[in-house]
Amino acid sequence: MLSLALFAKAPILGETKTRLQDALGPEGALEAHCELVQYALSQLSLFEQKKTGTQIELWTSADHPAARHWAQTFDLPLKIQCGDDLGARMNHALADQLSRGAEHAIVMGCDCPLLDREYLRWVTEHVGASDVIIAPAEDGGYGLIGVAAAQPALFLDMPWGSSLVLEETMRRARNNGLKVMLGEPIWDVDRPEDWHRFQRLRNQQLSA
Repeated sequence: MLSLALFAKAPILGETKTRLQDALGPEGALEAHCELVQYALSQLSLFEQKKTGTQIELWTSADHPAARHWAQTFDLPLKIQCGDDLGARMNHALADQLSRGAEHAIVMGCDCPLLDREYLRWVTEHVGASDVIIAPAEDGGYGLIGVAAAQPALFLDMPWGSSLVLEETMRRARNNGLKVMLGEPIWDVDRPEDWHRFQRLRNQQLSA
């Protein structure tokens, strides 16, 4: 079985998409976050879970009525992230999925529009060919990571939010003798220009 955890911050005013707040305001940034989460959930809903043997779960940073609504709407288990920083939370989610019988565990961000059904199909087809599978991001990070066994060394004291995350992850993987498979580069929505890029993508999809 393959298990995929969609990571999403609880929609709390002032705590989401902080780099969009100057352009959109706190309320606009919160609305943007919610739109991105629901877009990611809609993409996952198109994914053939039964056909690929994939369990999909929603992992939020805190219990919240909106998070419970998302989970109920998309018929997904709701889990709460656990850990002092992003690395600890990701490591915990991956280890938790593996401990419940998953042969491979994945964590995916909610703000990467190109992680669609086709990309996820590629992930499920290739996840067994390496120790680690990654969807690299244009900004030097990544939007998805999957493992066949817990790999805490890939998440401890990582410079999250910097352009060095992927480079450092690859260095640590090499040092630990891990085989890594990289997918096509993707982009995530952090800055106002990313948000405009997402809006253009949505408009193209709606007009297609």
